[in-house]
Amino acid sequence: MSEADVMRAGSAQHYIGGRFVDAASGGCFEVVNPATEEAVATAARGEAADIDRAVSAAKDAFEAGDWSRAKPSFRREVLFRAADLIEARSAEIMQRQTLEMGGPIGPDLGSRPHPLMERSAWNLRFFAEEQEQAGDRAFNRDDTLLTYTMTDPAGVFGLITPWNAPIMLSTWKMAPCLAYGNSAIHKPSENSPLSIGVLCEIYEEAGLPPGVYNMVLGYGQEAGVPLVEHDDVIGISFTGSPATARDIAKRAAHGLKRTSFELGGKSANIVFADADLDKAVPAAAMGIFMNSGQVCVAGSRILVQNEIYDRFLERFEKAAAGWKPGDPMERGTRLGPLVSKPQYERVMGYLDLAREEGRVLFGGSRPGGFDKGYFVEPTAIVDVQPDARICQEEIFGPVATVIPFADADEAIAIANNSDYGLAGYIWTGSQDTAHYVSHRLQTGMIWINSGFNRDLRQPFGGMKISGLGREGGDLSREFYTETRFASFPLTPRGGEPAAGH
Repeated sequence: MSEADVMRAGSAQHYIGGRFVDAASGGCFEVVNPATEEAVATAARGEAADIDRAVSAAKDAFEAGDWSRAKPSFRREVLFRAADLIEARSAEIMQRQTLEMGGPIGPDLGSRPHPLMERSAWNLRFFAEEQEQAGDRAFNRDDTLLTYTMTDPAGVFGLITPWNAPIMLSTWKMAPCLAYGNSAIHKPSENSPLSIGVLCEIYEEAGLPPGVYNMVLGYGQEAGVPLVEHDDVIGISFTGSPATARDIAKRAAHGLKRTSFELGGKSANIVFADADLDKAVPAAAMGIFMNSGQVCVAGSRILVQNEIYDRFLERFEKAAAGWKPGDPMERGTRLGPLVSKPQYERVMGYLDLAREEGRVLFGGSRPGGFDKGYFVEPTAIVDVQPDARICQEEIFGPVATVIPFADADEAIAIANNSDYGLAGYIWTGSQDTAHYVSHRLQTGMIWINSGFNRDLRQPFGGMKISGLGREGGDLSREFYTETRFASFPLTPRGGEPAAGH
């Protein structure tokens, strides 16, 4: 679908009770292409009335039981069909996603789906299989008491997702929520309302019963707040900023709602002198320049051992030259624009600060030849103190600080000197060093001599202000289900049931 096709498509609508609908108020907002700064579509502007409609539909669907009490094999079949359709419509989804948030569309992969769409489909398949294979437990105590557990869907959940990987991060929450039999109201970011409409169509075609999944577009204060505060919403799963999470937590606490937060990061990428620089340098560049640095687990603080510091900087600058800004709709572009004007102004403000707190090694400006669009050059800042603001605050742009260190203990101290604790990266040829450092980093996820590879059974989440709770595998199951038990006494041969509790 071209930009013209999207514009002809008119407005993006809410999806409530199995139907696309306008906002109850009739309100809408513009969807701006960050590469051109031009409006490409309009989207329904959701408010409390729309949330009420969506929650009502979700609650009715949950109580009807067509999904919540369905056999796990049926839920698996539906979610597998949805996964197939995501891959089949990969190109269309990626075009919409690129128009709304600027992420590069990627190279021509022929008939193969885009990796982000493959991962989105994998999210659905993984949890569809997990919920079918996960059984309940039984306990026998001394042949006197038999107890078994029952795991049931918990109810209606609110899912609030970000714009930086709209479909992949949305399915990461939807997959366990839906797989375990719950109903959902999804509020995607106002910066990415176009691609999610395709996902609504996919769920309908896959056979998801109406009302199980609902989607309301809009802004946080207008649609997100009433979703969090709604009495019939049992829990909120949110990915975004710590400031928004604090607000959600306060509102959710009134109703004692369960919450799961995956928040920001200022992750350290630690490169030791014995690291394989042929792998570490391009990985460091990808770790901060991919998606224009708008990645929660971006390795934005690169820590390099003294012995190789100058050599690393030289090679890192050459690697950064391969991340040339360009039109994100063109095949082969690696670095697109930032998502919005406010985000662009925020990043440029940090670059002004960087010139006060350190030295710009390369980049640091708007790239030449771009009169429009929210583009920023890939940037590295050096000669900066670890406690400087640009080393402490999440910039969420293609901006790395590169900091030298003497030994493992200093690297650990610098890495842990942060309010964040989401991810960490270690590059070393020594297993002993990797083990020593990984056990001392105050971060929820650590990659050793690699980046971004994941087993979906792993706990995903952060420490400190980078999150609350964990997602993945049976940890997601625990969040989205109620576990109960039933027990009854056994009568021993030749005697009365044993007393006890």
